[in-house]
Amino acid sequence: MKKKLALMLVVVLTAAITLAACGSSAVEPKEAADIAVNTIIYNKDTDKFKDVFGEDAENLEKEIKTGFKKGFTSSLNITDGSIDDEVDKLYDTFAKRVKEVTKYTTKVTNDDKDKPTVEISVNGLDMTGVQAEMTTALQAKVKADPSIQTDAKKAATAMLDVYQETIAKAKVSEKAVKVKMNLEANKDQWKIKDADKFAQNLYLAFFTGTVQS
Repeated sequence: MKKKLALMLVVVLTAAITLAACGSSAVEPKEAADIAVNTIIYNKDTDKFKDVFGEDAENLEKEIKTGFKKGFTSSLNITDGSIDDEVDKLYDTFAKRVKEVTKYTTKVTNDDKDKPTVEISVNGLDMTGVQAEMTTALQAKVKADPSIQTDAKKAATAMLDVYQETIAKAKVSEKAVKVKMNLEANKDQWKIKDADKFAQNLYLAFFTGTVQS
């Protein structure tokens, strides 16, 4: 009788564990957030990202890089493609430095089974220090060549050169900014609510130490 009860208990426990594993996701929300950050920012866990979210992270990165280029060239008012290669290099410099010095932590702030929220605290690049150094370097370039002030192409080139130099040695910010990741159950995977906005805020947090409201 005892053996039958023990066997029944094993069967019940096995069934309970199996049912739990067949819930809204194969991984916990915190792990899902870690996989998302590691993939999108650090280019790691890409295979896990597809398993957890059902999407190819490469497309997301391409969209962000394209948006970075478009925004940067538009801000400099040069959209003829003449500085596209330099802007691509600047993006790569940002990405490289982010991987070298930034850090983050994740914490579940809403443990709802189907719609959890994970808070990602990011210590991104310290752009305050970068801006101060950039201003000094740019002033030196203008002093050496005053025509930079009136020539848009020269001004853009000077700006890109200064960015490259300063971003390559940017320090990590001591102040963390927070990015919310709202998840939704999607069968045995997760879906990121407002994925585009989340990705943009995540990049801003790591690249500039800020987030959009």
